[in-house]
Amino acid sequence: MSGKKRIRGIVALLTVVAAVYLAYSAHTETVNAGIRSRDVYIPHQAGGFTPIQLTGTPRLLGSMFDSRTPVYGMSIGGMVHQKEINGLSIAGMHAFTRKKSGVSFSLMDVCNESRGLSFCAVGGAERNYGVATGLWNLAEHNTGLQLGFVNEVKPDALIENNLNHKVKPEGFGVQAGVINYSEGRGLQFGLWNTNPNAWLKHFPFINFAF
Repeated sequence: MSGKKRIRGIVALLTVVAAVYLAYSAHTETVNAGIRSRDVYIPHQAGGFTPIQLTGTPRLLGSMFDSRTPVYGMSIGGMVHQKEINGLSIAGMHAFTRKKSGVSFSLMDVCNESRGLSFCAVGGAERNYGVATGLWNLAEHNTGLQLGFVNEVKPDALIENNLNHKVKPEGFGVQAGVINYSEGRGLQFGLWNTNPNAWLKHFPFINFAF
């Protein structure tokens, strides 16, 4: 495909996406034509889903669908706040989701349950079952792979637990990075590895706890 045809294809795709967004916006409540103070959405219905979700920021454009609507397909926006995403997720600033699977890209990514492949600068998951790739990866429970500069698994990695009630990290995960810290079971590969429950609490290159 020539360069001109490729450019025309991209322009056509963007035009279709914009048309879909405008069509949905025309049937929803608006505050202003261009700037809205709250989400523009189609109410969530039990058993419903959307193949595409487009979002701006809380003060600009809002979102096409309610954040409770599951996404099975693609979610793109400046800030992606969604209950469930299955497919491709791209957030210019940050993403907050309850449950996600597939591939995601963002500067900061926080979710309750992560499955699939995540690329971000800083990412955190209450439960990681997939691959977390970033400069700093956090998890309260890791049954997948953390791949980054700093990897951390501990009960209060994301939210401080009330009354000092800490649930020991569950699952068996793998960490690969420069600095690895874990309070759960798993393997560590890095320049420096720390696990207070391991036979050797601090050890370079490789460490493990079963």
